[in-house]
Amino acid sequence: MVVLLAGMAVRTFDRSPSRVVRFRFAAAVCVAVFALLARTTAADAAESSSSSRCAPKSCNAIDPNKLNVHLIAHTHDDVGWLKTVDQYYYGSNKAHAPYGVQYIMDSVVSELLKNKNRKFVFVETAFLWRWWEEQDEWNRNSLKTLVHEGRLQLLHGGWVMSDEAVPHYSTLIDQMTLGLKFLNETFGECARPRVAWQIDPFGHSSEVAAEFAEMGFDGLILGRIDHEDLALRKQQKTMEMVWRPDVNMGQGGELFTSVLYNLYVAPEGFCFDAFCNDDPILDNPKLHGYNVNAKVENFANHVKRYASAFKTNNIMMTMGGDFSYSVASSWFRNMDKLIKHVNILKPDLNVLYSTPECYLSALQMSSKNVTWPLKDSDDFFPYAHDEHSYWTGYFTSRSNLKYMICKANNLLQAMKQIGSILGGELNEHVQTLAIAVAQSQHHDAITGTEKQHVSDDYAQYLDEGIGESQKVLTAAYRKWFGKDFPEQQYCKLLNISECDVSENNSKFVITLYNPLSRAVTTPVRIPVKYADYKVTGPNGANVPYELVFLPGQIFRLGGRTSNATHELLFIASEVSPLGLVNYHVERINEPEPPPRPMPHNSTEDVTIDNGKLKIGFNGISGLVQWIEKNGTRHQLQQNFFFYESMKGYNFNADNRASGAYIFRPTKSQPTAISEKINLTIYRGKNVHEVHQSFSSWLSQVVRIYDQQESIEFEWLVGPIPIMEWIGKEVITKYATKIASNGTFYTDSNGRRWMQRKRNQRSSWNLTLTEPVSSNYYPITSSIAIRDAIHQATVITDRPQGGTSIEDGTLELMLHRRLLYDDSQGVSEPLDENQYGEGMVTRGKHILHFNELDKAAKAHRLSALHTAMQPVVTLAPTHMGSNEWVSKFSATYKLLNNSLPLNIHLLTLEHWRKDQVLLRIEHIFEKDEDRFLSLPETINLQQLFSQLEVLEYKELTLSANLAKADLDRYRWNYSDKPQRPELNAPLPDNLLTPMAIKTYLLTVKPR
Repeated sequence: MVVLLAGMAVRTFDRSPSRVVRFRFAAAVCVAVFALLARTTAADAAESSSSSRCAPKSCNAIDPNKLNVHLIAHTHDDVGWLKTVDQYYYGSNKAHAPYGVQYIMDSVVSELLKNKNRKFVFVETAFLWRWWEEQDEWNRNSLKTLVHEGRLQLLHGGWVMSDEAVPHYSTLIDQMTLGLKFLNETFGECARPRVAWQIDPFGHSSEVAAEFAEMGFDGLILGRIDHEDLALRKQQKTMEMVWRPDVNMGQGGELFTSVLYNLYVAPEGFCFDAFCNDDPILDNPKLHGYNVNAKVENFANHVKRYASAFKTNNIMMTMGGDFSYSVASSWFRNMDKLIKHVNILKPDLNVLYSTPECYLSALQMSSKNVTWPLKDSDDFFPYAHDEHSYWTGYFTSRSNLKYMICKANNLLQAMKQIGSILGGELNEHVQTLAIAVAQSQHHDAITGTEKQHVSDDYAQYLDEGIGESQKVLTAAYRKWFGKDFPEQQYCKLLNISECDVSENNSKFVITLYNPLSRAVTTPVRIPVKYADYKVTGPNGANVPYELVFLPGQIFRLGGRTSNATHELLFIASEVSPLGLVNYHVERINEPEPPPRPMPHNSTEDVTIDNGKLKIGFNGISGLVQWIEKNGTRHQLQQNFFFYESMKGYNFNADNRASGAYIFRPTKSQPTAISEKINLTIYRGKNVHEVHQSFSSWLSQVVRIYDQQESIEFEWLVGPIPIMEWIGKEVITKYATKIASNGTFYTDSNGRRWMQRKRNQRSSWNLTLTEPVSSNYYPITSSIAIRDAIHQATVITDRPQGGTSIEDGTLELMLHRRLLYDDSQGVSEPLDENQYGEGMVTRGKHILHFNELDKAAKAHRLSALHTAMQPVVTLAPTHMGSNEWVSKFSATYKLLNNSLPLNIHLLTLEHWRKDQVLLRIEHIFEKDEDRFLSLPETINLQQLFSQLEVLEYKELTLSANLAKADLDRYRWNYSDKPQRPELNAPLPDNLLTPMAIKTYLLTVKPR
């Protein structure tokens, strides 16, 4: 898993204005919700045949002859940011923020019950669940009444309002499913959210938009888009559009999208929160201070300004902000007066309490002749709020937390698969991890834009969930192999090459569970003392192994207590799909002093060769300089650099500092970390490695496994030195001769490719003020360049920022250590510490260099394997290899056979009683591979070896509605006559490129 997460105190500066208009306070609690989520209700939308629209029936009336102003009363409650989720929910740690979400809910419910015209929207299911668990029956029934009548609209429905830049698509789907399942089972069909509400994430992805469309949402509301894009849209009245993130999806992929005029806060002068400074409405003319006329005029001016940016006579005006409505009466009493007096004094206006769903309903009724603009195969990255403030630093911030989240998700998918076979008996432990992973998708969690103590808290929740999942593995393995099967343990410190079980036991067992739906052959590397070993496979045969010496910098890591000097390496062959296998390892003699690795002291060039691929290193510089495949040599250079971070106190845009959110280098050219690299070479049976030492704080291993056509670059960065009081942002750059012509490709949340053009935007003419950071994009798993012949692709093991600043190059940011805050609210510089020194991060890139027609297969399968690696556990044993094999040699698998290479089993989890949730997906895009981009048909009845499928029903992507019951709004747009026509209905088990199918299966054990 991951270590190096504990943070020390860092330098802080005076609090500066938060995130443009953000002044945020709140909390949530994420503890096991398995008991509640396990409850079922008759209103389960997956079983409901009703597609009626409940909430719009109670919408307040609009007037077709007036400008309708829809007041959206809301609170934006972060699931962790300046305080931990628990502190935000309860209102503790008031030094950082005084509010508590529990009091907001109490206050809002009380005020809504007083007046049936009032409306309110609430988003974060993580908070709602916590509040619900603590209520008595009267309060629960009150909330149900408000929800069913549409007076309190449960918007969005996810466990959190997720980030859109860096999460993996599987985690995005899971966190939405977790939240929506709770809403369905608690409130029924009328609580099903129909509008997605992403008002605070720092940019918006095409993959997220596609997922929202497939989840059945009628529309998407955004808060943040680039300042130049926003200004142009206001001018051209294109604040609302039909977004087609992938035109190949047809109507099913269309999503009406509206950008809020004022981010998500109330207009100036109309913040009625207890902590705002705006005056209330004083409407008693007998008293001093009467201000109705002035307030109405001011409000009407705001309305006129808002309306100038939109096409119709309906506009939304948000009335709320960060953790608003702790004293809800101050809001509602003043909004009641505002509605009353504006509607009297301004006969051309109709101000009303509303919700985003009511707003979209109004547009459907009143704008049938409106033609909406299109946004096709595009996204909203990167985001900048002024000319020097590009929010591209958070793509990399807190590298170790990002990695821990990725590994936890990898583990979660495996646990859900195993739990589906166990029939839910260990669902409590699975849910603990599921909630921790869902919580970490919040837009101030995986982004790395929270305070240090909050980051530590996210990591602690993840660690607790990982610990609970060990119980699932042990219970499952004992059920399958017998009660004497040993208790399973993770080596949580593998990323610093430390493992107690393998180092301190002469006999131990390594068990691998493969969460992929195809058989995999994979290297296994476990830290050990130098000695002779015997590795025995599941069939009793000896397995060849080798001992590979550890990189020298590993031994200097603070906090490392390991006595391991080498890694035991062997190849696990053909591990079954959704299957497991174990290997017995025995140390058969006492450790001897290991031979010292011999450095390369010659100036002669170095070559390593695995039979498929050769890599050449310059003997003088020590850098990679070429690769050779199929007898053809290609230039490839790789090196490490750093950008010097801009200092500043953020008085204005020109004084903007580089910080947790914002990446702003002082100059466009990065500085090379070293001109001379020391090399140590290892040539083995299964792997060839060159260990490079660039400095005392940066090293790398370049390796190629036997007969593999990819190159692994394993880097170790930190502690980044700051003696000269200069922040540094460390990158690696891969340089080739590919004629990329200013174009490169980045993945969208690990799925679809997005074409990027240097110094360009598809929606407006970019003013180039920050030539580096304005060209950085989020990389969840892949970045590539190509020409007519070749493609170079780099696969990452965690989210990072990336770009192609020069033709033929790929650049990825690995680690950041900063000394100034960027004044977006967190009020801390991103200066992570551990053991009294700067944070160290260790990770991998996998480079593929392919002919263009072979590139998609290579990078698609590699990215999937990197994200969903076999789960490795260890256990000490007293048994010798013969006794172990005779007792526990059987393998186990959940699938009958491997699925086709282009098909991935995305989700398999216990749903309830005798039902499991299944998602399968086509992982290739249209036309990117001659064969693997073809549709595939899956036989669901023959899929599983341990389960018999009795019946199945297709659901929406979020699993909260039967697909047959889906009824979404349709919108007119500019090229309607040319848009793809809907084909005849496809077989429900046919997967076309990029399709995800979701099923609820009724099963019984075979």
